[in-house]
Amino acid sequence: MIYQEKNRKKITKDGRSWYFRTYYVDIYGNKKQKQSKLFKTSREAKDKEREFLNNVDTNLVNTTNLTIKELKKDYLNYQKDRLRISSYESTRIELSYTDILDNIKVKDLNIKHINNWKNYINEKNFSIGYKNTIYRKLRALLNYGNKFYDLNINVLNKMENFSDKSELKKEMLFYTKEEFKDFIKNETDLKWICFFNTLFFCGLRQGEALALNWKDIDFKNGTMNINKSLCNRIKGEKYLILPTKTKGSNRKIPIPKNLLIKLNNLYNNMKKYENFNEDWFVFGNIFPLATTTIQKRRDKLVMISGVKRIRIHDFRHSCASLLISSGANITLIARFLGHQNISTTLNVYSHFYKSDLSELINNIDNDF
Repeated sequence: MIYQEKNRKKITKDGRSWYFRTYYVDIYGNKKQKQSKLFKTSREAKDKEREFLNNVDTNLVNTTNLTIKELKKDYLNYQKDRLRISSYESTRIELSYTDILDNIKVKDLNIKHINNWKNYINEKNFSIGYKNTIYRKLRALLNYGNKFYDLNINVLNKMENFSDKSELKKEMLFYTKEEFKDFIKNETDLKWICFFNTLFFCGLRQGEALALNWKDIDFKNGTMNINKSLCNRIKGEKYLILPTKTKGSNRKIPIPKNLLIKLNNLYNNMKKYENFNEDWFVFGNIFPLATTTIQKRRDKLVMISGVKRIRIHDFRHSCASLLISSGANITLIARFLGHQNISTTLNVYSHFYKSDLSELINNIDNDF
C-alpha cells in the first residue's frame, strides 16, 4: 500500500513525500511487515515496493545468522509439494530428531555438534537402520543448504553414518503355510480371519488392505481391485486415502476360493447393518481398523498359538515365500505383489531362491 507522508521531521521541500508499507509471509511462514524510507514521488514508491516484493525471498535470507531450525523449516516447505503426503510426514518426523541442533547457526555447525547429536540418537532405542534413516535426512537437509544458499557446509565431509558391529542384520521373517494355520486357528472373529488371510494369501501391504472398500471386491469374477492405500501417520488427520505406492501397485488379483467364501460371508454380515453401503471399509465399517488394534490382535494370536512373532508387513513376505515355493514365475509374482519392476522382487526375495539352487542342479544331473 502506498501512503503520502506529511507529518515527519524529514520531508521534502514541497512538504510531501511517499513511502510504502506491505505485509508478506517470509520463507519460514512468518507474517511480517515492511515499511520503506521516504520517496519523492508516488511512482518511485510503487516501483520500490514492486522491487521489494519480487525479491522478498532473497532479501530475507541472512545466511550469516541462518539457524538449523530456519533451514529445516524452509526445507520442509520446499519438500511439501514434492513428496507424497506419507513420505513428507516421515521426513518431518525423522527431522524432528535433529531438534537439539535447532539453535545452532548453520555456519557454526561442526563435527563436535554432530557427534553430540549422534550420542543423543544412540540413547534412543532405535535400530541401526532407523538411525541411519535419520542421519540421511540430516545430510539431505545440509546438502539443501549448500545447493540453495551456497552455504559451503564443510562438516558434511567429516560426517559418518551410524554403525554397530554387534547388531546383526534383522532376518526377514515369514510364516510357512503350516505356521500360518497355527497362527489363525484360534481366531473366531470372521473379520480378523479375513484380514489376516488377505495379508497372507494376497500379499497386500497393510495400507492397501485397510483401504479396501466392498466395491473393490468382485465376487462374481473372484477378484480384488487394489488402487489406493490408507495412511494414518499424517499429523492432525485420523487417516488419509492416498494413491498406491507406485503405478505398478495398481492391480487386480484373483482371490483364493477359500478366502473368497469367507469374504462373501463377511459381506453378508455387513449388509445386515441399516446404513451399510459399498463404500464401507472391508476391514472395519464406516472407519477402517486402527493400526494399534491390528498389532494387539496379532500379538494375542501369537501368544495363544506359540508361533514366532512377525511384523504385519512380514505377512506380505510370507505370501512371496509361498508363491516362490510353489514354483510361480517371477514376473507373475511381481505383478501379484504390485512391484513396479521385476528387479525389486528379485532384490527383496532373492534369498528365498537359495535353497532351490541345489534342486536346480539336481534336476540337471537327473537328466544324464
